[in-house]
Amino acid sequence: MSLQRFIKKTFTETNSRQYFIMSDVLALVTIISILSIVLETVKGLSAYHQIFVFIEWATAIIFTVEYVCRVYIAKLKRSYVLSWFGVIDLIAFIPTYLGLGNLTFLKSARAIRIMRLLRMMRLAKVTRKGVTDDENLHLLRFNILIYFVALLFALLVSGTAMYLIEPQNPAFQDIPAGMWWSLKVFLGSIVVDEPVTELGQIFHVVTRFTGLLLLGLLVGVVGNVFRVLLMGGQK
Repeated sequence: MSLQRFIKKTFTETNSRQYFIMSDVLALVTIISILSIVLETVKGLSAYHQIFVFIEWATAIIFTVEYVCRVYIAKLKRSYVLSWFGVIDLIAFIPTYLGLGNLTFLKSARAIRIMRLLRMMRLAKVTRKGVTDDENLHLLRFNILIYFVALLFALLVSGTAMYLIEPQNPAFQDIPAGMWWSLKVFLGSIVVDEPVTELGQIFHVVTRFTGLLLLGLLVGVVGNVFRVLLMGGQK
């Protein structure tokens, strides 16, 4: 098997064992990378700065290898580079090499890689779906997983944005604090600290609207749960 064939099988053939392994590896690396970025903003964890730097460079190298492989196997290389996911893959590592690792807003862009993670999960599920014994149960579990990943993505984006927009506001002293604020906004009825800047107030409204969208998604997931449990998946 040629190198190009092996790489293509690993990154594009959703029915191959290599694809499933690579999906899991990239998912783990993405989660570790994002978790490191989030925790790095916590002042009480400044003693672990060198560990965060190591994770930053290690994950950047992994994302670089992935990007090079995808460009290598792409039939239309320019189309991939300029595509949405091509840009996401590039943003995941380029700030590190440009010496911009200290800029949180650039590093936090890695959170967008969750969208690629969702896509890879979906492709893997479409392939696996035809070989499962209980399709409805597996699809239900997958939908629940998708919801929580989407919730995590929304919390990350909203929490990071408020941390960057309201740097002087003690309610957003780090990204975890911003994520906690976002979660309370999503819940709707809980009183939260109001942003002081105009941009922060605008994003407050956007966050509430996002909470409504997530609620609608949750209703759909819960509806599927009852359909499967009470009706055995019958339509």
